[in-house]
Amino acid sequence: MTKVYVHYMKFGVAVPNYGKYAAKTEIVKMAQIAEELGFDSIWVSDHVIIPETHKGFGYVFYDPFITLSYIAAQTRKIKLGTSVIVLPYRNPVVLAKMISTLDNLSEGRIILGVGTGWIKDEFDALGIAYEKRGEVTDEIQKVLKILWTEDNPSFKGKHYNFSNIKFRPKPVQKPHPVFWVGGGTKKAIERSVKYGEGWHPVGLTPEELGEKISYLNSLLENHKNPDFEVSLRRTIEITNKDLSQEEILRGSVEKIVRGIKEYKRIGVDHLLLHFLSGTSEGVLNSMNIFSQEIKPLI
Repeated sequence: MTKVYVHYMKFGVAVPNYGKYAAKTEIVKMAQIAEELGFDSIWVSDHVIIPETHKGFGYVFYDPFITLSYIAAQTRKIKLGTSVIVLPYRNPVVLAKMISTLDNLSEGRIILGVGTGWIKDEFDALGIAYEKRGEVTDEIQKVLKILWTEDNPSFKGKHYNFSNIKFRPKPVQKPHPVFWVGGGTKKAIERSVKYGEGWHPVGLTPEELGEKISYLNSLLENHKNPDFEVSLRRTIEITNKDLSQEEILRGSVEKIVRGIKEYKRIGVDHLLLHFLSGTSEGVLNSMNIFSQEIKPLI
């Protein structure tokens, strides 16, 4: 069925579990302020190691689930998301236990953004076949849902097999935490419809996104999932600097409002915002401006 767009747009904030602000105090401060300001969700990213070929991330990268568990203990209601967990890096039975435990301890606040991964050097360092990452990702999503929903879970696949087991605790969310599948390719869109409850691309312009949403809607015609969501991750910078018009969420408040309204018009339900600023205090100030001056106009 064709996706029905919501009138209320949701907003999330990427917290710094990597890079120059990756520190306990910064992570907790940003998460708590995001909750106080009324943001809907906070998000962490995922890499296990950073190869020299991708050192732009910085070498400090906190584990996403341990980071979220720490945040969960110091917040009350804000949703906790992963953008995105690289599924092939982890054993699915262990992963299911970690997510289910976190969903219980956070009282059902988990949104599971998932992906296949893309840094071959990282796969090589972990001893995981890069060429099989797509089929492994698909199988892991099946395994997770079986473990979370069945009383006597069993699975026989190409990569994973188990039977005669019990799995507890089940997630608080029923039937399970939602999957938002990351990636901007046709294959990622197809995977999001087949296995997920949302699609979570990164950095697309309205023009790029509009074309892909048309393809998404053609697939959704055959799937009864009226709650399917489109969640876009984009950088945002509130500044008076004269930036390119292509930088649709970087510039003045007025420019950013126009950009967000355009995303909303073409069907984005949720914006995950990665705030840019030269300082940590600047990021927090930008979050406040967004909450007070931009969000009310959307």
